[in-house]
Amino acid sequence: MGQSCASCGSANADGVRYCAQCGTSLKAQTPSVTDTRRRWVMPAAAVAILLVLGGLYFWLFVLDDMQSGSVTPSAEGNTSATAQAQIFFTMTEANIRDKPTTADSVILGKLPRGSQVTGVVQPASVPGNIWVELSDGNGFVAMVNLSTSKPPALATLLKDQLWVVDAPVDVWATAAPDSVLIDRARAGNTLKLVGLTADNFLEVKLPDGGYGYLADGKSILARLGGKPIGIGFNPQTCAFSGEIGAEFAKIGARLRTQWQALEAKEYADEVARERAYADVEGKSSYMRLRRSFDGLSLTGLGQHYESQSLYFDDSPAKVIAVFRDNGFNIGPDGVFRSTELYAGISGTRGEGAAYGKTELSCGV
Repeated sequence: MGQSCASCGSANADGVRYCAQCGTSLKAQTPSVTDTRRRWVMPAAAVAILLVLGGLYFWLFVLDDMQSGSVTPSAEGNTSATAQAQIFFTMTEANIRDKPTTADSVILGKLPRGSQVTGVVQPASVPGNIWVELSDGNGFVAMVNLSTSKPPALATLLKDQLWVVDAPVDVWATAAPDSVLIDRARAGNTLKLVGLTADNFLEVKLPDGGYGYLADGKSILARLGGKPIGIGFNPQTCAFSGEIGAEFAKIGARLRTQWQALEAKEYADEVARERAYADVEGKSSYMRLRRSFDGLSLTGLGQHYESQSLYFDDSPAKVIAVFRDNGFNIGPDGVFRSTELYAGISGTRGEGAAYGKTELSCGV
């Protein structure tokens, strides 16, 4: 085949070691089979080393992790692996349902207040709609009925009575002495009162659906109707003193002004005058008032032709009991004893029913 000189390009016969034209060595220009193999040795060795190292890493780390379960192939698998059962207590009577929903589910049973349950909290598809799947597989309980702390026994049930907070008050996680402060309810907030404990804590439902406890519960109950007010009352004379007396004085002043205006008015004749007087004479004048007195809700005052009334948003029995506790001698019929004028406590009637459930009236 011959070979060409890389230096001058002259043709030379095979096997010649030097160029016949310029004398340049032809041996260095012809790659040998050995040189060609040597070029492939280093890349192949590098690839082999990488394969060995990769296999070693997989065996030492990845394979071990997969066998121990620490490598999670999906988010769903991770949720299942990390979900753990927790202990809860029912804060009220709670339903056990066959599905984690109140709609299209069957009630399987009921749990009384204070029952302990164990279960896994389920992810909520709707904010606030959280359920716990019972570990025994017997159904689901709504998280809104549960707490991580066992509730105390309630000495008095208040049935979710609403209280508009009248001053900032601390809300504690439990009724225990070492409880944690979880919130401070501001004036104007509305809380639902569940009940009063034997050690004078109020259990309340919070706006977020949780539960908390307020210290000095009896003091709070005493002002449920609003700002506290004193009631100074003399059943012998039907006289009210203090703020109540001042409010009746305002009503009296208003009525006198009304009569003076009638008397000063010009009428067509005496018949017209008498008719105008008759429209006012004998009618009652009322004033709404939202105050509290020893746990009672005072809701209004009434000035009648020859008597006066206080109205309460409480039952007659409760009003009678409170006034007895304040030293008044009241018979089983609600009438104040040893009085020349009538003074008594009874259910409201007529126009007064619009101002309260019970009235304390005194007069002729």
